[in-house]
Amino acid sequence: MASTPAPTTADSAAPQARSVLRDPAFLRLWAGTTASGLATWALPFVLGLAVLHRDLSAAGLGIVLAARTVGFLLAVAVGGVLADRHSRRAVVLWSGLAAAAAAPLLAAGLGRSLALMTAAAALAGAGQGACRPAFQALTAETVDPARRQQANAAMTLAVRSSTLAGPALTALLAAWLDTATLLLGIGVLWLAAALVPGRGAAAAAPVSAADAHAGAAAGPAARPTPAPASAPSSSTACARRAAIPGSSPAWAPSSPSSPSATPPPASPCP
Repeated sequence: MASTPAPTTADSAAPQARSVLRDPAFLRLWAGTTASGLATWALPFVLGLAVLHRDLSAAGLGIVLAARTVGFLLAVAVGGVLADRHSRRAVVLWSGLAAAAAAPLLAAGLGRSLALMTAAAALAGAGQGACRPAFQALTAETVDPARRQQANAAMTLAVRSSTLAGPALTALLAAWLDTATLLLGIGVLWLAAALVPGRGAAAAAPVSAADAHAGAAAGPAARPTPAPASAPSSSTACARRAAIPGSSPAWAPSSPSSPSATPPPASPCP
């Protein structure tokens, strides 16, 4: 007698997902996000060092930082729309290049032109604000859904750690470098944020369209099988028989002279 093989469990059949830290595409995206975070949090401290070196007044520092904040707030909403309608990788590229171009302008205006530094700070804030939603959306294009939780955790770690690492590295490098050089270093970080991340996969279709496509691809196997037609009940059959014109009753004597004729078997119809 042939024995039935034991069913294979789903856990043993499903391969284990590879860690996102071993994915080169995600590591490039993570490096770009880290570089943008370091540049973002280093800039206010570099400008503060410019005040200490008397290259920028305290009032000028307030104006420059306010312009940077205004550029950031205006670009966040626009960057989200651009990331939805266009390539997320292109939004990251151009926003990073814009912020990188602002760094040498800040260095050129340091101690010379407050208006130039204000315009450059607004450009840097706009680049920072536009790239943030695009970086978040690019994570979904780079990592598959099974590993997306790991990817989001790694990206959050990069953003949170850069808030501490950016000022700390600025204070450390300030012992050997001047303010203008530090501003140029921020520009290099923005260049890395713009150029290092990969292209990413194609954008996913809307959920409703994906579900409809999956249902169509499944074919007849996904459709419910109709239940077999059951025989009509006796009451239904009797009602159909009574509705037919000229139908005879279930039984009647063949003639009055033969009342003792044996009736047929009892019919379910009354």
